[in-house]
Amino acid sequence: MLLLAVLLIQPRHADATAVYEVLDCANGIDVRLYSPGIILSEMTEKRSDGRLVMRLPDGVEITLVDDIYDPVISNRGDGLFHPMNVEWVVTALGEIDLCGRRMDIDVEIYVLPFPRYYNMVSSTCGGRIFLSPGVHEVSRETVAWTVTHEIGHAFHNRYLPDSDAAGWDRYLVVRGLDGEPAFSCYACHMNRPKEIFAEDFRYLFGCDESRVSGTLENPDIPLPDEVPGLAGFFITLAAPGVAVYTAPGNASVIAAANYPNPFNPSTTIRAEFDRPDQLGEVEINIYAVDGSLVKRLYRGRPSSGEVTAVWDGTTAWGATARSGVYFFRVKSGRHVRSGKMLLIR
Repeated sequence: MLLLAVLLIQPRHADATAVYEVLDCANGIDVRLYSPGIILSEMTEKRSDGRLVMRLPDGVEITLVDDIYDPVISNRGDGLFHPMNVEWVVTALGEIDLCGRRMDIDVEIYVLPFPRYYNMVSSTCGGRIFLSPGVHEVSRETVAWTVTHEIGHAFHNRYLPDSDAAGWDRYLVVRGLDGEPAFSCYACHMNRPKEIFAEDFRYLFGCDESRVSGTLENPDIPLPDEVPGLAGFFITLAAPGVAVYTAPGNASVIAAANYPNPFNPSTTIRAEFDRPDQLGEVEINIYAVDGSLVKRLYRGRPSSGEVTAVWDGTTAWGATARSGVYFFRVKSGRHVRSGKMLLIR
């Protein structure tokens, strides 16, 4: 199903003078995409003070930082700016799946060649999404995470606007955060309801790469698939009155751990599941700290409510993994649990 969604994306130029590409995604996300090349060739110019300015279609001007040695850049990484891979952006968009429902949202996506002067990170403003470059190569997992998170913001801008105070109250009730003073628009970033909403959207409806860590920005709240009714709340925002069907084979991962930890040369990962009779396919994978896949450890349908798998500290190609931090991820349907491991040679 996710592959089909990607194949149904149809890039085309809207007209002879267009400086963007239109993407019609099968999931109902309609995109005007501005690539780094288009931005540099058609939308930017140098001001008299030497600053690079990007001019948006409605005339709004945004200053870009095209010199990595500019004093506003605190982390210069490898000495270059690395825009996100446009193909990976498109793939992540097409693989967002609101359980088969159309989202009917329109967005403009700017894959920036350089960061914005006053806002270095990716962000969404109304229906505009600005994807910032990295100071190192941006991994496919980071692209998917960022794109899906920002579409989560566009989704609430479309279906749960700031003016809908009652709707936001319902969301906090479903999320189990109502009455908690720590969660407000004035709170730290990870405690703001809009950020939690976007993270819930990413976790529930994004592709595997967008959920590779198995965690949320806020580690102190329950994972979205552990909150009864949360996925249904999102779905009924876009499709009011539609009955929400929960497919079998999505038993939750109720516990996952590895032992010993730290370890050398091997460690055993053990996962427990609720509703063993509803267990579908389970995966256990090992990832590096940058989100890259190290080894697929287990894939199958368990005969009981638990699975154990041994990682011998080698990669998928049989090489010996270096000392350092790694993550295991246990996945059952959309339910994911992760854990941090320390390999010491």
